[in-house]
Amino acid sequence: MSIRETLFLIIGVQTLVSFLLLFFYRSKKIHVNRYLGLFFASLFIELLLMLVHKYYEHPSINYIPFKFNFLALNFLFFYATETTGIDIKPKFYYYIPAFIEFLVLSVIFILVLNDSNIHQSIQQSSFQLIYRSLTSVYMILFSILIIRVNLKHQKLLPIHFSNTKYKSLWWLTILCVACICLHIFRHLYHTFGLRSEYISVAYCSIALLSLYYATISSLVQINIDNVIPSQKEAREGKEHLESILKDVSLYLKENKSYLNPEINLKNFAKEINLTERLISRAINRIENKNFNNYINHYRVEEFKRLLLKDEYKKYSISAIADEVGFSSRASFYKNFKEIAGVSPSDFVKRRGN
Repeated sequence: MSIRETLFLIIGVQTLVSFLLLFFYRSKKIHVNRYLGLFFASLFIELLLMLVHKYYEHPSINYIPFKFNFLALNFLFFYATETTGIDIKPKFYYYIPAFIEFLVLSVIFILVLNDSNIHQSIQQSSFQLIYRSLTSVYMILFSILIIRVNLKHQKLLPIHFSNTKYKSLWWLTILCVACICLHIFRHLYHTFGLRSEYISVAYCSIALLSLYYATISSLVQINIDNVIPSQKEAREGKEHLESILKDVSLYLKENKSYLNPEINLKNFAKEINLTERLISRAINRIENKNFNNYINHYRVEEFKRLLLKDEYKKYSISAIADEVGFSSRASFYKNFKEIAGVSPSDFVKRRGN
């Protein structure tokens, strides 16, 4: 087995394993991962065709209609857009070039299968050059589109995720850059007849390294949530969070849970029977606060309310602060000034005037 064949065998095994994992693994973003799995599946089928081409000498093998030159990068594009929250509708239009490719190759395959002399006529025409040029242009254009989507994803990540580690699609950008370079090289290779075993091995090596990098990176992200909500999902998500925050606010007003100095997100979530993550997201997204800030706002408002009652006029500021749930004098003064804009003593003096 030659070096070139060994490299193709390694790529074949790699793409098959990647397809099986990404398509069938039950992750929380399986619908997105399946596009990536289909990309690796299309590469695996093309590699199988190369193996068939080696052991089956009939010229019709050159036109088997499962080349996926106009389909493989579509799956990568859909993976990138779905991850970035971009709605592509209808997706059917993006499959039209692949459908045309399949029909044209199917007709030629049947004709050559019945009459091998047709293959010679096709070789003498410009069909191969036109087909090769169209596929190269198509893949380069789609690679550029994917890179643009990836850049948008990079900008949106910090907005939707506090921790962006391992969530970036830079690995996909690098794969697309490699794809552009390889197709330019491939076009020059065939146009100028740069046929050499060393060049072929170098080409396969670069392709193998690119796919290996893409495989590892995609599998690292297989269960990492880096999907940006679409505009529709964001609207629906915000409405849901507003409803959650309304329930939280109503519960706090009715039960005055904020008066408990030991309250925290964990025990409050159990008390109200909601998840910690949902409460935290609602407060953060709608009020731009964390849970402690949110609770302290209620405490400060309660402090202001108690000041107006006759029975609390003899209480000291620290005593009222204890009543509304602040665990220390320092915490009360710090939070009151941040929320009210003045110190508690200044606030009391103004009320007295």
